[in-house]
Amino acid sequence: MNLRATPEKKFLLKYLLIGLGCLGFAIYSFYDGIFAYPAKIPRSEAWAELKAQDLPAEELSKRWKVVAKENGWSSKQLTKDESIEAIKNLIIYQYIFMVIGLGIGLPCLIWYLRTRNTWIESTEDGLRSSDGRELKLNQIQEFDKKRWEKKGIGVLHYNDVDGTPQKFVIDDLKYDRKTTDEIVRWVESRIPARMIVNGDPELVATTDPDEDDFENGRDLTDAEQRQVPD
Repeated sequence: MNLRATPEKKFLLKYLLIGLGCLGFAIYSFYDGIFAYPAKIPRSEAWAELKAQDLPAEELSKRWKVVAKENGWSSKQLTKDESIEAIKNLIIYQYIFMVIGLGIGLPCLIWYLRTRNTWIESTEDGLRSSDGRELKLNQIQEFDKKRWEKKGIGVLHYNDVDGTPQKFVIDDLKYDRKTTDEIVRWVESRIPARMIVNGDPELVATTDPDEDDFENGRDLTDAEQRQVPD
């Protein structure tokens, strides 16, 4: 039985959008921290110098308009949020935002690029993946389904040709769910039930209305719902 499960498109798209969004945020923060906010400091310094002279309000306003005109600045008087200290704090925040954006965005994009062309598939007598990992059904020691119901992750424990313990992960959130679940059912039908631990074997939906619980109206369990075709 040959089935190939490729990455779930919606799952990939989520990581791509998160990655691009966070990188865009990091670039925007970089621009503000390196160029936009530092460019405001001379104006704030000039205003602070005038304020330090303790001039009457009318004289302060008059002189500020002259200074602003000479430098091509807005003649509007500055607020506390435009002080030198406030701007320097904003610059620090931009660096922090940049690090956060890169810290989230880069891993998401790297994961997307590394995952988009991957796959897992069944062969005539085993499984293999795009990273070169391959196993035969008779090498399987255990199928751990501890995280299957909640996260769709099953782990096949097997021994390679040298007898070294290895793991083969089946993830129906990362890969196309329908095909991945078919692979799981196929594997479970070819190994002893005692090898399936921390979870029940996947049920195969029947097409007989007299036997199909779904057709008869019984509420399905989470495990059974996974088997109902879209």
